[in-house]
Amino acid sequence: MHYYPADLALALGQHWPATAPPLPPAEVLTAFISTLYQASLLAEEGRPVVCHLVLATQAELEAQPVTLTDFHLVSFAEPRAYSEQELRRLSPAVQQSSSLLAVAPTADGSLQLWGMLFSEHQWDQLVDQPRLTTARPPRALLVQVSGPGSLVFYDGAQRVLTLQRGRIAGHGFVSFPEAWAKGRFVENRALAGDALPNPELTPEQEELVVRLTLQLQRRALTRIRTGGHGALIVLMPTDRVVALTAAGGVLRPKYRLMPGGSGPRFTALAQAVVRRLAQLGEVSWAHYQQAHNDAELMSLTAEIEHFADYLAGLAAVDGALVLTQQIDVVGFGVEVQATQVPLERVYRALDLAAQERQPLAFDHGGTRHRAAYRLCLAAPECLTIVVSQDGNVQFVHEQAGEVIVWDQLTY
Repeated sequence: MHYYPADLALALGQHWPATAPPLPPAEVLTAFISTLYQASLLAEEGRPVVCHLVLATQAELEAQPVTLTDFHLVSFAEPRAYSEQELRRLSPAVQQSSSLLAVAPTADGSLQLWGMLFSEHQWDQLVDQPRLTTARPPRALLVQVSGPGSLVFYDGAQRVLTLQRGRIAGHGFVSFPEAWAKGRFVENRALAGDALPNPELTPEQEELVVRLTLQLQRRALTRIRTGGHGALIVLMPTDRVVALTAAGGVLRPKYRLMPGGSGPRFTALAQAVVRRLAQLGEVSWAHYQQAHNDAELMSLTAEIEHFADYLAGLAAVDGALVLTQQIDVVGFGVEVQATQVPLERVYRALDLAAQERQPLAFDHGGTRHRAAYRLCLAAPECLTIVVSQDGNVQFVHEQAGEVIVWDQLTY
């Protein structure tokens, strides 16, 4: 099922928090979304339109209790018409989430661009990522346009609704929680190492390790998407590396890496985060999010982001980037040797557990997709992530002898 502006306006109204400032009338909201959608299909100097907007009047934003560092507003001497071409022309100025075009309805119900909002807030990140600033976004309808047909709607920093490839989140697109990650691409206890003395992790400690890994993954995938190149990433259990990459194995690394002198980089960073949180009194994801003023944690978070950028660079090389479930790099430019594996059926999961699924033609994707499908059949212990050149992200995993594809929400 594909959604259109009137459907999106209705769905947004249904999901809009009761405590949030009210949305404009349905016809105004529909016109706002329709123009945004049309603008997302355009290109500016050969690049897809990427921009950020806030739908509110200047008076509504100025009335909010904010500090000097939260955000500030500037208004145009002459408001501009709210149109897809105007959004296209202005989009280079508001590609970063700290810069937004301000839109508001006029007395006659039409819409106009009246100014811009600037801030250091991080409202367009997923809500489970740590905030590296204390700045707060305004409570208003904020929108991120990230490419053709991709719109994400927020109430301040809280994501409310996502449209991607004509479908609303929850209709085939999933965002994977930490429970799904366990056993698929995170070796929780090994990542924590000797930073924690007990052989078993508490639920709070386990959540921290998994979410650190998800944070790294999201950053890397975002960098791959914005780089405009596709990628194939393979995650495997550490104890399967030798067998799967040996002569005659299904993975043939062109560039195999040996561990550095200090051991796997991400493992060292994750353990440093755990140790610092232990010094601060609580090893949990909630504490990590709240401790944004701690200089050491800020520095470690920045290093995790740098490592994610490094992984994105390796993934740009032709071939697969292969990682262990501890996010140790096995090699890149890896050739998948599974052409002999028969491939007859592929299914798109319509829910997290893949209880509901939709059959796909096995050749519906490109070379990377088919390599991922065959690899998951040949080595079911592997999880693959495929990033298309158009920016779509798919997770591929074997389940009960079938190849299952999960369309992932844009990072």
